Amino acid sequence: MADLQNLLAQLVQGQLDLQAHIVALVAAQPAPAPLSRKKVDVDPGSFDSSPAKFHEWWSKLKVWIKISMEGANNVTVAAAVFSWLTGPKAGQWAQVCLNQCMAATAALTAALPLAPGAVPLLLAWPTRAELEQEIENFFLPGNNQEWARAQLLCLHQGPHQCIDNFLAQFEVLKIQSWCVDDYPRDLLKRVL
Repeated sequence: MADLQNLLAQLVQGQLDLQAHIVALVAAQPAPAPLSRKKVDVDPGSFDSSPAKFHEWWSKLKVWIKISMEGANNVTVAAAVFSWLTGPKAGQWAQVCLNQCMAATAALTAALPLAPGAVPLLLAWPTRAELEQEIENFFLPGNNQEWARAQLLCLHQGPHQCIDNFLAQFEVLKIQSWCVDDYPRDLLKRVL
């Protein structure tokens, strides 16, 4: 019985020593660096009016607006979105929209009696929902299903194109065209 009590005392002392050693090791460790939130940098790139790239660009731009423009007013969001539009069609459309908003702002400023320095900017600029609707109405192809079907008909794997990239492109066009499975399968057999 004495041996059992002795053994138990040794185990308890061993646990206490182990705890003291762990506490000493933790105290000797440098303090962890504070966790920093990584900045998500979603660069939608410029849109040059290409119907094939619109969906990808528009999705990236919506994410960019959500992340980068949180709490921004209509003027800031619209001006930022218009700045991403380039090329002959998209760039000219953005410039016309900017000119209309600026003219409406000037007209409202002249017509409304305001306190010095107060400008009714928000009234002349589209809301986020209005801006989204304008862009989709202007840049989406008139009949996206027909366009995607036409792209499916002339789609071929390039000489240096990975099969996975080709199949991903094919799948996207299949979804956009709303084709039943038999038609795209026959097209795929034809091009492979």
